[in-house]
Amino acid sequence: MTPGVRAALSRIPLGRALIALGLVLVAINIAAAIWDVRKARDRTESRALRDFSNVTRLLAEQTAASLDSVDLILRAVHSKSAAERAAIEPKLRDELARIPHIAALTVLDARGQVIARSSEIPAFDPDVVEPPYFAAHRDGAAAPLHLGEPYRVAPGGQWRVVLSRRLADADGRFGGVVAAAIGLDAFDRLYRTIDLGDGGFITLLSSKGTLITRVPDPGNARGRKFPGGRIMAGVDRDGRFEGWTTSPITDERVLLATSAVRGFPLLVASGANEAAVFAPWRDEAWLVFDRTLLTSAAMLALIGLAAWGLKRRERALARSWRRYQAMIEHSSDALILSRPTMGGILYASPAIERLLGFSIEDLRGAEVMDLVHPEQREAALRLRAELMRSPGKISVDEVRVRHKDGSYRWVELTRKNLLHEPSVRAVVFNFRDITERKQAEAERQRLESRLRQAEKMEAVGRLAGGIAHDFNNILGGILGYAEMLAENAPAGSPLKRYADNVLTGANRASGLVEQILSYSRSQRGKRAPVELGRIVAETLELVRGSLPPGIRLESEFSSSPIHVVGDPTQLHQVTMNLCTNACHAMPQGGVLRVTLDAQSVEAERALAHNTLHAGTYARLTVEDTGSGMDEATLARIFEPFFTTKEVGKGTGLGLALVYGIVTDSAGAIDVTSAPGRGSRFAIYLPRVVSVEEQAPAIGEDPAAAPVVRGSGERVLVVDDEEALVAVTSEALKRFGYEPVGCSDGAAALAAFDGGRIDAVIADEVMPGLSGTQLARALRRRRADLPIVLVSGYTGPMLSERALAAGITEILKKPFQSRDIASALARVLRRAA
Repeated sequence: MTPGVRAALSRIPLGRALIALGLVLVAINIAAAIWDVRKARDRTESRALRDFSNVTRLLAEQTAASLDSVDLILRAVHSKSAAERAAIEPKLRDELARIPHIAALTVLDARGQVIARSSEIPAFDPDVVEPPYFAAHRDGAAAPLHLGEPYRVAPGGQWRVVLSRRLADADGRFGGVVAAAIGLDAFDRLYRTIDLGDGGFITLLSSKGTLITRVPDPGNARGRKFPGGRIMAGVDRDGRFEGWTTSPITDERVLLATSAVRGFPLLVASGANEAAVFAPWRDEAWLVFDRTLLTSAAMLALIGLAAWGLKRRERALARSWRRYQAMIEHSSDALILSRPTMGGILYASPAIERLLGFSIEDLRGAEVMDLVHPEQREAALRLRAELMRSPGKISVDEVRVRHKDGSYRWVELTRKNLLHEPSVRAVVFNFRDITERKQAEAERQRLESRLRQAEKMEAVGRLAGGIAHDFNNILGGILGYAEMLAENAPAGSPLKRYADNVLTGANRASGLVEQILSYSRSQRGKRAPVELGRIVAETLELVRGSLPPGIRLESEFSSSPIHVVGDPTQLHQVTMNLCTNACHAMPQGGVLRVTLDAQSVEAERALAHNTLHAGTYARLTVEDTGSGMDEATLARIFEPFFTTKEVGKGTGLGLALVYGIVTDSAGAIDVTSAPGRGSRFAIYLPRVVSVEEQAPAIGEDPAAAPVVRGSGERVLVVDDEEALVAVTSEALKRFGYEPVGCSDGAAALAAFDGGRIDAVIADEVMPGLSGTQLARALRRRRADLPIVLVSGYTGPMLSERALAAGITEILKKPFQSRDIASALARVLRRAA
């Protein structure tokens, strides 16, 4: 068997091979049965033909012997003279008594007159005037020994046939005929004694094809002449005929043996029709069929049982293999089999490609140690050496391995020496990807660090928020009294100038409070469409005046205005902080370049610290040629309180504030830097394409609009700062309202229950009841009560609480008297 055939056979499942073998055996069994049946048919045919041939020869000899005795008498008469023939009649009767199958003997002279007979009873066909045999001998048409046609003595009588010889006179001329009428019953009785079975027959024919007799009698066939065909041709040629032919008597296919009767113009045939000949063969064929069916069924059953058992075993093995294969191929762990001293890697599971990008073809023959990071390779080689000395030992460590793209991944590498295991004979390396775990640990450490920084920031923010709240209350009093002073002072007087200066300083202090609140994340800036170019240009004017020596400022702006939604103060802080950091990064001098342009982002981009979504943006870029930053510094630049400056020269809040403002505006920051190559900060802010469509309607300047005065409405003023209550009450009186002042929520509820109140002005942050809690309590007493909430903090959370409490107007501290008058007018108008 060739290696190719062996390989092909090895790929055929064993169960299928067994079934195929069973089918081959069954086919061989069936073929053997067919062969046996065909051989049995041939044997049956040969045996039947042999039997028919023996019977035919026997009957031919018997018939010849019977006719010889008749011919002997005919010859005896033939040898006598005419006078002796006339006196032979008594002797004929004696001869007839010895040969029972001779019915009668007759001697005729040349004129056809009977000169001697064995009986007075007519022995020949009574319907014939002149016997045919006499005419045949007289006319010389017959042979010396003539066999006539069979006939019946009378209707329904005995069948006979005439055997005759020509008689000659002294001169050798025709002298008459001696004839013997032979009864055919004797032949019929003889033929019936031979049992050829159903379908068998024995036939006596003349050499001319005339049927003399047949057993069984076919009826109305005696005396008929049938075409000889192949049978007569065979007898004429060989003296006999044996084989298959179509019977001219019954038109059946028959097997027969025909033989000429020695010395007489007769043929004897014996045979049987096809059904009778093959009846024994059919019985034997059925036995062979039954035997073949049983043996084939037994073989199939045994092979099927074996195949079923084998199939079960194969299925169990296949299930086990599929489970093993599924575990290996779908496992997140990658498996490598290697013979370190005998060819390297010989197998790698599919997970290795998902983990490291290498296919088995890439790794085949390589060494696992070649994948380990160079810094860890020496330690890994020591572990492998120990493993090779200790069969069955397991070692586990964490290493970095090389990816196909050149990067490195963290894996937990488990090694086991199975070189002694016959089914493995390799060192098994299990790679478990722990990159995410390592990153998570790093991220957790970073988040813990950020949490600690955030806690510091929160503490500072709370401190800043508390200071801002108290400062707002102080500013509220200053603004209120300064405003009243400015209104009452004569125009152009020093007192008027002093009052205006106090108002200006108080407003600047208010802006400072907003910056403090921005650091504390308690205050979201005012959001409105602004032209970013104008704000950046104003900021750069301030930066230009404070640039250290050796630093050159370059700027480039878009020719068309670029608008964004944001707070001008916060955008000013972003630009200022970025420029300040850039100047600090160039102590030896350099170039500070600021550009502003519009950018269209077609697809989402992942940046180092956030994600830039598709859209239209205003891009503010601040570049420097300073010292730059390494990767570790880049990863932490936006952390609160993180700074690379010396102690006392930086707080670490500048970039954290920038990051908060930009992300709060749905923007993104892209930072690129390298040590010695400077830094580049690109700020992306969503651009407002159409200011008219995007910006809300801006009313006229409130300072220029006339103040709506009251009509004596009673207004409840609630604030825990008594100075604010006093100044607010004083301002309300000037605008035509009747104020009722309270310093806490309980006193406010008592004042509301004690008299008519048309509107309420309440501070949010108060001990006991807050402003929104007080609003809920008052709304339960009067659902349509107008309430103005005052707070130093504004934002979504406060708006939600105010809306839930039924407050529709929020006024931010510090405020001027015109602001409170306008707010009161609006809420009273809505209530009306």
